[in-house]
Amino acid sequence: MKHTIKRWMENNLSLVFILLFIGLGLWLLPFNSIMGEGQLYNETFLANTTVNITNAAPLITAISLQTPIDLRSYNTTNITCNVSVFDFDNDSVLVNATFYLEGTSNPLSPDDNNSHYTNTNCTLLSPQDLNMNYSCVFSIEYYADNSSQWLCNATVSDQGFVPTSNESNYATVNPLVAIKMDPLLDYGDLEVGQTSPDTLANITNAGNRDANISVDGYGSVDGDGLAFNCSFGSITLDYERYDSVSGTPYGGMSLLTDTSTMIPNFYVPQRTNDAAESINSTYWKVQIPVGAGGVCNGKILFSAIDRGN
Repeated sequence: MKHTIKRWMENNLSLVFILLFIGLGLWLLPFNSIMGEGQLYNETFLANTTVNITNAAPLITAISLQTPIDLRSYNTTNITCNVSVFDFDNDSVLVNATFYLEGTSNPLSPDDNNSHYTNTNCTLLSPQDLNMNYSCVFSIEYYADNSSQWLCNATVSDQGFVPTSNESNYATVNPLVAIKMDPLLDYGDLEVGQTSPDTLANITNAGNRDANISVDGYGSVDGDGLAFNCSFGSITLDYERYDSVSGTPYGGMSLLTDTSTMIPNFYVPQRTNDAAESINSTYWKVQIPVGAGGVCNGKILFSAIDRGN
């Protein structure tokens, strides 16, 4: 029997090797199933990652704008936009800002005193550090538009020129109704019975609203019924007259009264030209009655009223 098996194996050696290979494969199959394709690793592996940020972008963490803003007639008003900056690598070098009227302009618009102002170098208030505070001051003209849609937009840049921006709360620029005039209306030298030529009274808009103008005349005390008190006698109000058109005949002009009366068909518009003031002119005449003599002095109260545009 042993010889028979030995002879069979010698005659079927190739078949024996095949059977041994199949058996080995069946024995290893459980390990291959567990490890997956013969890999000697787990199903998950935690890999560490790293990167070095050489220039961290600065951030504007807070920005605030004072409100409301009251302008000063025929003058400028300083307003402040406060900016807080966080910079991880502490290399912020510049904060600039714009104060602008939304809907009329945007942060990139050119400067215009009605609607856009720029501060190219805001002031650092705290030491250079991770957290810094800047003050951005703007000098606002008296004719900046009255609106509740003003904003401050600030941008911070660092040494790598990485800029970031942020915007403030809305601020209101309050209405300002104001005028500016020469303090003296001088009719010159006149004789009794003589009527003066047109005497110009220019009115400059010193606010940020279109202004109607009312006038009220008196000699020395409002309500006294006089246009002038003179060295001798006086001149009553009906002898001093005005119009908005040059060359209007004396008889066709409006009589000055002792109550505030609006000049008809006349107003002084808000200034919109940075190179030129907004001025409108009125024209005045006086006739000298019998009974007055010497130097005569009077007063005219010009009042500006919001035209409501």
